[in-house]
Amino acid sequence: MIKNIVFDLGGVLVGLNRGACEEAFRRIGFNDFGKILNEYVQGGFFLDYEKGEISTEEFMEIVRSYIDPQIRESITDTQIVNAMGSFLEDIPAYKLDFLIELKKRYKLFMLSNTNPIAIEIVRPMFLTRGIPLESYFDKLFLSYQMKMAKPDEVIFENVIESAGICASQTLFVDDSPLNIETAKRLGYKTLLFNPLDNLISEVNKILC
Repeated sequence: MIKNIVFDLGGVLVGLNRGACEEAFRRIGFNDFGKILNEYVQGGFFLDYEKGEISTEEFMEIVRSYIDPQIRESITDTQIVNAMGSFLEDIPAYKLDFLIELKKRYKLFMLSNTNPIAIEIVRPMFLTRGIPLESYFDKLFLSYQMKMAKPDEVIFENVIESAGICASQTLFVDDSPLNIETAKRLGYKTLLFNPLDNLISEVNKILC
């Protein structure tokens, strides 16, 4: 019996728009940002940021180091934040309502590879129902705070230990095949979510 549900953020709750993000960074002079950006697994200094290994200030400076020297000093932090934000689309209202209903019957958790900039961008999206992000879930597991990231086994093990839950009673919902493989190997029930599908119907196929 499933008692707990762990949701990914980007690609499951929040839509991702890689093309818009790449274009936004091109507009501020970073033409190769797409090489380190992937819907499922970030790389290079972006991954370092999502694992909390570098600060937001360090991240900003690394981004500027890739921009044409003639304009890099004129690029503001706000421009970089806005370019990052273009990767994240609004959360459909039905998903927020679904989380509210699920929390009445299950323990809910978020497990996300994310960073401080992204979290501050998505917070207002959750407030559209008058509820802050943290109140939708029993606990948030955010990679930059945990200093680890999916698909490594250690982060999934940390969720089980910290939340005091059993993997076999926990449904993990993610859009990355690599993350799903790790969770399944550790005994989680899993749902590989296609962002084009309806979250309610896909989750209910497993819960019902």
